[in-house]
Amino acid sequence: MDVITLRSYAKGIEVLIELERLDEAIAHCRHILQIYPKYVDSYRLLGKAYLEAKRFGEASDIFQRVLSAEPTDYLAHVAMSVIREDEGNIDTAIWHMERAFETNPSNQVIQKELKRLIGIRDEFEPLKIRLTRGALAHMYASGDLYTQAIAELHAALQEDPNRPDLQVLLAEMYWLTKDITRAAEVCTEILETLPHCMTANRIMAAVNKTNGNSNASTVYLRRLAALDPYTTFIESPMDDAALVDEESIEIKKLEWEPNH
Repeated sequence: MDVITLRSYAKGIEVLIELERLDEAIAHCRHILQIYPKYVDSYRLLGKAYLEAKRFGEASDIFQRVLSAEPTDYLAHVAMSVIREDEGNIDTAIWHMERAFETNPSNQVIQKELKRLIGIRDEFEPLKIRLTRGALAHMYASGDLYTQAIAELHAALQEDPNRPDLQVLLAEMYWLTKDITRAAEVCTEILETLPHCMTANRIMAAVNKTNGNSNASTVYLRRLAALDPYTTFIESPMDDAALVDEESIEIKKLEWEPNH
């Protein structure tokens, strides 16, 4: 087996999916997951390959795992919308497309898809997609207007408390405004139902490190490393693992054979 960096391997699988070499892409994803069984990027690629292969049942399972780690994941919500529409579950298809819209309200393609889905449900397409509180919160957060984002998130969560995607954003806003007590409270609540949520584990690792509790910080960092092995090499919990040298992790590449 050839040796390749983990990051390069993932990029190569992305190319295979684009070339519609889906069985091969799926085999490589499964190979990576045998070594790194919680690696979120590999799950995301596996879900994408299943989706392109129209293996919707398997894709649904995989993308739900992605959302348990990254509740705001754009691709996963778009994929789940496609899957639920195929099942005839238009309400849930709209719900997932709305979540994708909230993370990127200016995306014209998502706006068009959301209008189309609402048109199927209501038999009339809206002229414009109304900005939800979640969309406003994401817009405020992107503009560094953290206090306004927090206010919108509180209002949105009062309307629907079962929104881990908004809880994740709220925890981030508290962390960025240096309100680490509230950030920890929100993360603790998230981790009760989503123990592998990347953002919640990252913030809890940072909170405990700030408070001098290195043992507790290590627990969260281990979870984070399982989800993204490159985080093993970050100096601080809030550092961007994407900046870690990709040569830090190498893996033996699967020798794939068709129909094997």
